[in-house]
Amino acid sequence: MPKLTADRQSAASLLRAAKDIKKATNATWNLAPKAPMFTRKTKTQSGKKKVVRTKRVIGTHAFRIAASGAAAYASAVLQRESNALRVPMTDESKRCPWLPSVSKGAIAVLESFLTAYAQEATRHAVSIKTGLGGINQKTMQHEPLYKRLNGKLMKMGYDAANDAIFGSCMPAPSVVTVCKLPKKIKKGEEKEEKDYAPPEAE
Repeated sequence: MPKLTADRQSAASLLRAAKDIKKATNATWNLAPKAPMFTRKTKTQSGKKKVVRTKRVIGTHAFRIAASGAAAYASAVLQRESNALRVPMTDESKRCPWLPSVSKGAIAVLESFLTAYAQEATRHAVSIKTGLGGINQKTMQHEPLYKRLNGKLMKMGYDAANDAIFGSCMPAPSVVTVCKLPKKIKKGEEKEEKDYAPPEAE
């Protein structure tokens, strides 16, 4: 192999480190489903303990459906772009379409993120439900307006979670600007319009 230059060697070392970190990360997350917090111990008929994995929040079938939908969307986008640019493209088989596989580590990462996302939205919804309440005149205690969470509260909770999580990642983060209301002029206090007078020359 020809000798690499100094900048090429730096790039090659970074790529090698990235591959090693990727491999170690995948190996770590592949072992995550076997962690004690995700398993429970049961006894068999012979009395021996057997480690059985507990039921996950999201089933594997749901991830396969999502992966299949993502593959179909990518195929449709490529078909549209190839037709616009007049580039020949071979259609995928209708009997055997592409079904991307999702590793156990990727499922663990996505499941953890979606669980935390739902918890954040629910926390915002509960805070909104509590804030919409008032003081009961009989008991003089704060009581929420709704006894349980409903669809509207959850929608506001997810909107708040989206702004908190994804708002900072937008190309142009949205900023709410509150303008001052114009002062109300009472009757009889209308100011007379004055003619424009140019400033005096120095």
